Amino acid sequence: MLLHTYARALVANSWRWKASSATERALNYKPGQVIHGFTVNEVTPIPDFNITAVKLSHEGTGAKYLHLAREDSDNLFSVQFRTTPMDSTGVPHILEHTVLAGSEKYPCRDPFFKMQNRSLATFMNAFTGNYGTLQTV
Repeated sequence: MLLHTYARALVANSWRWKASSATERALNYKPGQVIHGFTVNEVTPIPDFNITAVKLSHEGTGAKYLHLAREDSDNLFSVQFRTTPMDSTGVPHILEHTVLAGSEKYPCRDPFFKMQNRSLATFMNAFTGNYGTLQTV
């Protein structure tokens, strides 16, 4: 019981729970701070759009993560890969479809379609452009 009371006091005193908005909470992150294996590199308020941008990098993989904190119920998550083409054969676009076709180890074909009936997501798609491939959820 004492541990439960202590844990509740920690949560109640945390700035994450006292801040009034997502942008305000994001402004409390500090460069060098480690959050769930991600290191905060930069925190930038963008008042014209009521956004706070937080640039992070993953300690284990080096993956870069950009978090845009904003009071908005419509959220987006995307994974992007640099797939600069060496020629015009369309290989990055073919790889986009191949990734979503599943594999022997991960036999889920067309995961976007399978997630639609189990998700509140309003937009799921993948795109290939001149410089990269991204998949959104």
